[in-house]
Amino acid sequence: MSTSVTQDQGLDNVLARLRLLNGVDYEDLDDGRIGLKIFYNGQSAEVFIATAANDYRAQKIRYNQLAQALTDLGIEEGQTYLPAKPSGRTMTPQMHAARARQKREFEAWQDVWKSLRRAEKALDVAYEIVQMKDYY
Repeated sequence: MSTSVTQDQGLDNVLARLRLLNGVDYEDLDDGRIGLKIFYNGQSAEVFIATAANDYRAQKIRYNQLAQALTDLGIEEGQTYLPAKPSGRTMTPQMHAARARQKREFEAWQDVWKSLRRAEKALDVAYEIVQMKDYY
C-alpha cells in the first residue's frame, strides 16, 4: 500500500534529522521498535516508535508522540531565534562562536519540527488518496 511507503520516507527523514543532533540517543530495539532518548536543557524524554505500524491511526500516533516529547522538553514549534541581549563589552571570538553554535542548535530543532510536519502532511495526503481510490 502506498500509505506505508510515503509514511516510512517521512519518518526516516525525521529520524535522520534527530540522529544528527547532540543530545539524542537512538537505539534499534529487539522488538522492532526504535528508542529515542532526547536531552534538552537539563531535561530528558524517551519515545518508543513502532516501525511496523501500517495503518493510518498508528502512524499518526507515532508523529504525535514525537511532537509531544519535543513540546514537553520546551522545544516549541515555529519560534524564531532571539540571541541574548549584548552586553556593553565587545564580544570576543569565543563569544561569537558560542552564539553561532547556539543559533545552529536552535535552527536544527526547528528543522526537526518542519520535517515532522512535512511527514505528517505527506501521510495525510497519502491517506486521502487511498480513501478516494476506495470511494471511486
